[in-house]
Amino acid sequence: MRWLQISIISPPEYVEPLTHLFNLHGEGSASVEHPGGYNPDEGEIPDPTDWVTIKGWLPFDDTTSSRKTAINVGVRLIRHFVDLPEIEEREVNDEEWRNQKFKPIRIGTNLMIVPKSAEFTGKTSDVVITLEPGLAFGTGHHPTTRMCLEEIETTVKPNDRFLDVGCGSGVLSIAALALGAQHAIGVDIENDAVNAAIRNLNDAGFSAQSTILSGELPQDKITDGDFDVVVANIAANVLIKNAESLVAAAAEDGVIIASGMLKTRVDDVVSAFESAGGKVQSTRQIEDWITTLITRSK
Repeated sequence: MRWLQISIISPPEYVEPLTHLFNLHGEGSASVEHPGGYNPDEGEIPDPTDWVTIKGWLPFDDTTSSRKTAINVGVRLIRHFVDLPEIEEREVNDEEWRNQKFKPIRIGTNLMIVPKSAEFTGKTSDVVITLEPGLAFGTGHHPTTRMCLEEIETTVKPNDRFLDVGCGSGVLSIAALALGAQHAIGVDIENDAVNAAIRNLNDAGFSAQSTILSGELPQDKITDGDFDVVVANIAANVLIKNAESLVAAAAEDGVIIASGMLKTRVDDVVSAFESAGGKVQSTRQIEDWITTLITRSK
């Protein structure tokens, strides 16, 4: 099978909308590559102001043209805010696509993201999340995803109920269930993301323990006070808009992991959650990205 690799260079503050665009219309998850061979799994820290290369992959079939058109429309809209270069294209074969920098990625202490095609022998304590190669692109390298997974590893307990708002591919729900959560509910406004999450959770063996919903909060199937862990890895404006619903969804002793915001928006997001009855317990930062751990005020 042949693939069309598309790539664009972007400043860090536009990584989120561009990767979302490539994820939505591409095959699997986009990768985010820093200049100079940056590898966060080796503890290297890039200059947070450096522009990065975002890559996505489209199959060569009867959907290629419509996928390219949708991506180009989205990029043109983003160009209203930032001067981006043209999208570059390169044809790759199936073997090259599957071997694009795919190595098992360790997140936190015991979480391992492993592509299906990789041979992996880890520690007996490892919690292994096996994904299709396309889905593994960038999973362990994007700061917001990495911080969410690290927080999930330390907060999810056996039999917890887990809510994933802006679930995208479903990787955070897969991690929570692999760590022993009883049930996970994911919600996303994009139908393509909903379908991808359902497929990925099914492939991971968690279809019976998961529910994926289409649309925004509130939802009839999302009951206030019902979730031990609530995760929202979404843009700052969406966090602010949904702060009240996110806090309400958490159980009295539950936690909310809010991520996806740049450090310039932290005060606005924290203010919204505090107004909704939340209390910030901790804040973490990688590059310019922030993740906060929030509980309900007593």
